[in-house]
Amino acid sequence: MKTLAATLAGASRNQDRYVIGERFAAVLDGATSVAGDRSHDPGWYAEQLADAIEKTVPQGGSLAGAVEEAIRAVRDAHGLTAETTPTSTVALARWSNDTVETYMLGDSYGVIFYADGTEAVHTDDRLDAVAVNERAAYRKRLAEGHGYDKGHRALMLDLQAEQARRCNRPEGYWIAGAHPEAARHGITSVEGRAGVSALVLASDGVDPARHPEATTWHDLYDEARQHGPAHVLQRIHEAESTDPGGQRWPRAKLHDDKTLVCVPLA
Repeated sequence: MKTLAATLAGASRNQDRYVIGERFAAVLDGATSVAGDRSHDPGWYAEQLADAIEKTVPQGGSLAGAVEEAIRAVRDAHGLTAETTPTSTVALARWSNDTVETYMLGDSYGVIFYADGTEAVHTDDRLDAVAVNERAAYRKRLAEGHGYDKGHRALMLDLQAEQARRCNRPEGYWIAGAHPEAARHGITSVEGRAGVSALVLASDGVDPARHPEATTWHDLYDEARQHGPAHVLQRIHEAESTDPGGQRWPRAKLHDDKTLVCVPLA
């Protein structure tokens, strides 16, 4: 069965990208700057990086090495610097007759499904340990009913400023941007393919908790197989619209971009 994929913009511009190659796939989520202080659009950067990954992964070697070479190629081709370059997550998977590999850089998802019905969720949650107070402040304010107003924007500016200070540093978190060496800090998993039935890659805008019926990633996968991944994304988007002030699901924005790639392997 073929790989299924869809992406849905949260607002006017979709900053997510995905690529599907021969026995590999990737999802990239370009990070929007609330301050608007980046020279390039995050979607542009994610697209450039996706195109580069499509070239580097087939060359073999480790997934971390392929991402490192892709970041370097984009940086050098466009003269990018850390101060002005957007960043992007990378959720990358590769499979052979013998193994299934995932590579996570940033807070997107790679989910492996097993023939016995269990699932393993892979992500890079190091960003959660950065700007903890700022994140708690905006979520508390949303839960109290203030909504996505100017006060929320001010808190998001504080949050992103603190994240920027900790970006691609040992005491912070790692993300694709203008530093190729950041790729070496991605989280890799390798396991035997026997017993693996499928895998999913998704940006963090895809959350089973915000689906009106799903409780697990496997629920999303099953619905995508039956109705298509675009249907899954639209249902989450519509559910978010019933929570316009972010009280039920305190989140950075009303709608985030959403990308879902489903890979049957059995």
